[in-house]
Amino acid sequence: MRSIIRFSVDGESNSQLRNRLAKILTDAGYVLNPHVTATYEIADISEANLSVTMQAFWREANNPPAPGVKVDHVWMYADNPPDAR
Repeated sequence: MRSIIRFSVDGESNSQLRNRLAKILTDAGYVLNPHVTATYEIADISEANLSVTMQAFWREANNPPAPGVKVDHVWMYADNPPDAR
């Protein structure tokens, strides 16, 4: 399945949390879309791997490096493109 994840982090100036979240996605095979801020895409990921990746993402999101740092929003899209069915 194809998956796109976009997220935003509030309250940080050194990008520690953003970088840790980005690493989880890139380690899973996601690629940063250079045309859209903080948007990562993968063309083919199994449901199981998507689940594991998002569990790691949320575990990290709930472990901010400093008070006031938080994930502002997460937008996620997943589908099976017609040519993949």
